[in-house]
Amino acid sequence: MPELSFNLAALFEKTFGYKTHAFEPILAPVSGNKRLSRVELGVHGSAYYANDALGNEYYMPVTLLYTNEANTGNNPQVLQKYSLPFPVISISSRKTIIETALTERRGTVKELINITDYEIVIKGFIIGATNEFPEIEVSKLRTIYEQNTPIAIQCPLTDIFLLRPDRNGSDQIIISDLQFPAISGVKNVRPYQITMLSDEPFNLSLIG
Repeated sequence: MPELSFNLAALFEKTFGYKTHAFEPILAPVSGNKRLSRVELGVHGSAYYANDALGNEYYMPVTLLYTNEANTGNNPQVLQKYSLPFPVISISSRKTIIETALTERRGTVKELINITDYEIVIKGFIIGATNEFPEIEVSKLRTIYEQNTPIAIQCPLTDIFLLRPDRNGSDQIIISDLQFPAISGVKNVRPYQITMLSDEPFNLSLIG
């Protein structure tokens, strides 16, 4: 195992341009001698804690589930799991609103058309188990990105937005963008950024 001689929080700020406390959480002080219990699983069953490749525990893991499209012929496709290393996750969405101006009146009439897909952005670091470039792990991420079918995501945060009755409980997403930002000074670390879009199932009815 390599010795980490760098600060992940500082490396994150240098790479992505803003600070995060994901690697250096600020914990509120507590009083008393009673041992505090913690919630291990979200309400949908995804874990709040996991261990990274170096054996360190971290909060809010993200796991992707997919079938390798390279498995063809008589070989059955096997569900693969990949836990994104050192993930920092954000989710956003917006509403499509049509605004119509009224004659001789202030303001506009606002008509809500729809709510767009949820955009999930995950930034993190792939750290090699040796002091060399993490080629195998980067290749795994490339393989997942090249899947041309929806894949599933497991995370307590994304579960809140995806596993809902109006979405038929679907945790399917599409990876729309993959980036490996440049980094200098370390060769066994490679930053990554993945952009995903929620993929909501629809039932189409044939009218004729």
